[in-house]
Amino acid sequence: MVKWAEHLISEVRYSPDHKRILQVKQHNDLDGKVSEGEIVERDVVSSNIKKGITYVTIHNGSSKTWKRGDRVKAFIVNGERYIRVDKNKVNLDNLGMLNEF
Repeated sequence: MVKWAEHLISEVRYSPDHKRILQVKQHNDLDGKVSEGEIVERDVVSSNIKKGITYVTIHNGSSKTWKRGDRVKAFIVNGERYIRVDKNKVNLDNLGMLNEF
């Protein structure tokens, strides 16, 4: 398996209004193998992306293998940083169809 990104995100926890990410389950991409996940705060992800560290979402396939999702991007709207998998520049985080915890 080819390395997809430096970090992979498999699950997400949103704020009660579902507008902001609070935490994600982050894994390391170890040359094509997925490490055990750890829960990290959204600011860690945002800061890492700003530093040039790459993220991709991952989904658990039916045969217990991971499937590559979307590239995670961060951008600023009205002075606030947001994290999304699409190109919509709105003041709302969105990591797509990830499982929530």
